[in-house]
Amino acid sequence: MPLSPSTKKIRVLVVDDSAFMRKILRDIINSDPELEVCCEARDGVEAIEMAKLHRPDVITLDIEMPRMNGLDALRVIMKQTPTPVIMISALTQEGTEATIKALEYGAIDFIPKPSSSISINMKEMKDEIIAKIKEAAKVPRRFLELKRMRILRIQKRKVKKPSVSARTVVAMAASTGGPQSLLKVFPKFPDNLKAAVLLVQHMPPGFTRSFAKRLDSVSKIDVKEAEDGDPIEEGKGYVAPGDYHMEVKMRGGKPVIELNKKPKIHGVRPAADPMMITAADVFGRRTVGVVMTGMGRDGAQGIVAIKKKGGITIAQDKETSIIFGMPKAAIETGMVDYVAPLDKIAETVVMAVNKINRGGASGGSLSVFR
Repeated sequence: MPLSPSTKKIRVLVVDDSAFMRKILRDIINSDPELEVCCEARDGVEAIEMAKLHRPDVITLDIEMPRMNGLDALRVIMKQTPTPVIMISALTQEGTEATIKALEYGAIDFIPKPSSSISINMKEMKDEIIAKIKEAAKVPRRFLELKRMRILRIQKRKVKKPSVSARTVVAMAASTGGPQSLLKVFPKFPDNLKAAVLLVQHMPPGFTRSFAKRLDSVSKIDVKEAEDGDPIEEGKGYVAPGDYHMEVKMRGGKPVIELNKKPKIHGVRPAADPMMITAADVFGRRTVGVVMTGMGRDGAQGIVAIKKKGGITIAQDKETSIIFGMPKAAIETGMVDYVAPLDKIAETVVMAVNKINRGGASGGSLSVFR
């Protein structure tokens, strides 16, 4: 819907050392009547100055730049002039690892920078860029302070346990705001969790592997990027790889992961709905569904499928969701058992797993944790 004359446009600061990339982003942003590029910067030093001077509503921030890189600039901006930031991330190992750090530092989301045919690829990503900027502009200020989390690597060596095929599964969905939120949830899962954890976090190829490694480094359970044919085992976490849907199948009498490139769902691949629906098909009432922060409706159909099979369903609350779209859509189905704040998600999951393993049934009426 076009803006009325009195409505303010969302003002964007574009930061990139490439004049060509700045032009591409400027053209994309200015093409939308609700957005405008208010200023530009060539490096982190200029970005900090421009953020102070112009107070933009959103910043797009490149990572690799001269003088001061995007990660260092982000840390300063989040301390001095907290602003929703979307990182522009190179598809390299260093770029993906820096992106995960940026999300921990408080960046709202990221856009992968194509390695070739930049002008063509970036224009193909026009809708995604515009949508992410608009969502970032809505993020409440309480989520914008520097968020470098004091998470230590698990110091004790993870004890190698016998492989046990999972009888209970936790099917989790997250999108915008998910990485920094999940890095607070996974460390709270106990090493004796009597369930497997399947996670769909909306991310493109390359980034999911770095994110899985980061989750593994802070978790008592083993976490990996899922591979086709992986057996689904108790006490292990599996992250859906970018550009692949992750589904649950039975092979040889045991649950396994199947990856595929079926059409995108809700405009994304991986999508959470097929993972959650097939998990419910295989595990039935022994399924826990969790929908966390993110834009859109992914996970809502999965929650319905899990509830219909007699499983237990959980959604993150509005107050702690960076973007409340996905949890809101799940709650609106009327099929969510528990609405929990971020710091209670892991506790609620463990409670649900224990309840299922004791033979208990789903919760019935909706409960809200405070």
